[in-house]
Amino acid sequence: MARPKNLHLVSRTAGAAGRYALIVALLLFALLPFAWMLSTSLKPANEIYTTPVTWWPSTPTLDNFIAVVTRADFGVIMGNTLVVAGVSATVSTLVALFAAYGLSRLAGRRGETLVLVLLFAQMIPTILFVIPYFLIFRTLSLLDTLTALVVTNISLTVPIATWLLRRFIAKVPRALDEAALIDGCGRVGALLRVVAPAARAGVGAVFFYAFLVSWHEYLFALSLTSSPSNRVITLGITSLVGQYQVSWGELMALGLLAVVPLIVVFLLVERNLVEGLAGGVKG
Repeated sequence: MARPKNLHLVSRTAGAAGRYALIVALLLFALLPFAWMLSTSLKPANEIYTTPVTWWPSTPTLDNFIAVVTRADFGVIMGNTLVVAGVSATVSTLVALFAAYGLSRLAGRRGETLVLVLLFAQMIPTILFVIPYFLIFRTLSLLDTLTALVVTNISLTVPIATWLLRRFIAKVPRALDEAALIDGCGRVGALLRVVAPAARAGVGAVFFYAFLVSWHEYLFALSLTSSPSNRVITLGITSLVGQYQVSWGELMALGLLAVVPLIVVFLLVERNLVEGLAGGVKG
């Protein structure tokens, strides 16, 4: 009688081992590009082009990182990118929070239609907005400014952010709103003091999404800015690709440094982000 139980235990153990093996394989596959970037960034210039290719440099060096960090524009591009991504993510999250609350609580059946309109608008290719934005910002004397990048990033992230947050706010019981209104809060007070904390999983996920999109945005940064003082990280990386040569070591070093702020932001919102991706709302 004990044999079937043992077989069942072996089957469960084998299944769990198979799942973990698949997770490890996928993780290694995802980390492979970063491993290659790290290896290249630690290689001297003459070793990058040697054959056969080596996974780890024979004489590791930090010269590429030092060259990148000591560049005259490194502080400028990192500072600009942090400002643009931080402001864009904050404003996008606030706008999406108010919009999602209105669609969930006040729009009624029209909310579904408005959400579909937002999603359809997001399907329009981004490149179609470059010329209209260029003309608008030129008219407003905002061309070649960080403000232009903030505005465009907000327009890119608000539709999806609103759609995501609406799902979380819809799961917050309406009784909480009503209790806040009875206690003397207005609609805005009920949203900020009761609903938003209850839907903080979605708020954290949306903030990281908006920050990530704004940090990696390239098309509008290339089209709407031209001066070195307004350059962001994506333009700083492409500046290492010359017409006749590519500084591969510095390119990989700057690419790795560009990931560090994203890791920091991810660690700050990790708990809410995981809950948000799971689709739960923690009260």
